[in-house]
Formats: sequence, C-alpha cells, structure tokens
Amino acid sequence: MKDTAALDRTLPSSQVLGPAIEYALETVDLSWSVGGFAIVSDVGLRVRRGEFLTVIGPNGAGKSTLMNLLSGVYRPSSGSVHFDGQDITKMGAAHRVRRGLGRTFQTSSLFAGLTVLENARLAAQAALGGSMNLWGRPSAHDRATERAREHLEEVGLHDMGGNIVSDLPYGDKRKLEIALALCARPRVLLLDEPTAGVSAEDVYALIDVVRAVHDSGRTVVMVEHRMDLVLDASDRIAVMQDGGLLLCDDPNAVMSDPRVQAAYLGPEF
Repeated sequence: MKDTAALDRTLPSSQVLGPAIEYALETVDLSWSVGGFAIVSDVGLRVRRGEFLTVIGPNGAGKSTLMNLLSGVYRPSSGSVHFDGQDITKMGAAHRVRRGLGRTFQTSSLFAGLTVLENARLAAQAALGGSMNLWGRPSAHDRATERAREHLEEVGLHDMGGNIVSDLPYGDKRKLEIALALCARPRVLLLDEPTAGVSAEDVYALIDVVRAVHDSGRTVVMVEHRMDLVLDASDRIAVMQDGGLLLCDDPNAVMSDPRVQAAYLGPEF
C-alpha cells in the first residue's frame, strides 16, 4: 500500500474548483437521473495530474454511470465536468477523446475477426484522422502501424499482432482494449472494470499493465470491485454508495474508515 498522504478529503461542492491547484479532471455537483430517480447524485471529485484514482463500490452504486458522465457518453442532469481546467460538460465523447480523455468499457468493442495489429491500427488511424478502410494495404512502417505497434508493446502484446482477436484469452483482450485507448494518446485514461471476466491467474498481470500505463506519466481513473487489487496501485480510492461519493482518501484512510468497513468489508473486518 502506498504511503501517500491524503490529497484531499471529500469536499463541499463549493470547494471543488480550488484555484491554487490544477487538476486533470474535476466534477462539480455532478448528477444524473432517470425518470426522477437519481443514479448519480451531487458528486464532487477532483483528480490530480499523474494520479492513480480507483473508484469502488457495490453493484448499483453509480460507478459506471460516473464513468459515462466523465467520458461524455451521458450528459448530466445537473452539475459539470472539467478537463484540464476547461468545462467540457456539453462536449461529446469523440471530442473528449481528441482533447486527451481516453476510455475503456466493461463490454468489449473489439473486431473479433481481425488480428490484434489490425484492431490497434484502426484505432491509431482514427486518432490520426485517417481512413477507417479495413481492407487497404497499409505500409508496415506508416504512422498508424508504428503507433499501433508501440502501444501493443506497451501492454505486452507485441508478439501477438498476427493473432485473431477471437482466439485471444480474455485477459489479453482486455490488454488490447487498453492499447486501443492508448492509440489516441490520452493524458487521462478512464478504465471501467478492466478485470471483469478475467481469470484469476491473469488478473494480476492485467493490473501490472495498468500500473505500467500509469507509471508512464498518465493519469488513471479506474473502476474496480475488488479492493485487494487496488490498494497497492492507488494513490487514492473513491468510495461510491447509492449514487453519491461516500469517501475519497488515501488507501490507509479508506481501509480504516468504519463506514467502508461496515459497507464493504463486513462487521468482522
């Protein structure tokens, strides 16, 4: 577990946008409702540049909805999202990617019938503004191919470029999804439960990839349901409950908080 002092406690919404410190990502009173029912309610969260922040909470706590609000998949009912100090609340998902806010999803978005390299090259083409033609004859050394190979190497798939995606173990598919997100060169990477569905023997290797991505200088915000996987990697842990932010603090403080112990670790913890 990192011996890191708390960067900030859960703050009143009026203090979220403090002028003295610049943050990579911030939310102010962020809320999203469906049919009058609040899924995410008044979340005020700020993430420092270069930080590894993990969001935990039980099913239905609002974690994935928060990621959809941050990435622009959903438009908030109220509140705002700020990226590098700019209000991006009304900006669509594609524009946020171009600004430097990357994202992976719980469900796979890979082309199962293509190779690993072909999937990565398409992501690199999109990031570079090129054609999305699947059937062209790309050069082995064009910009998109070189970028694709760079990020496949970063996630440990450099020797698997010719493999068909449908044949990959699920853990390698998750690594490929991270590589595709990296092809857009994000400064902030949002990871929505990257270990979901990954076998027990592969999950720690996947977390090592995520840690390496963070150590390369990127800001990482990750949703995860297993606390044992995130304690050593995280600078801070944000705990969500019933759509709200229960606590955001360093791992030691979160582990010792009686509310977290009661809600997530059980009364005997």
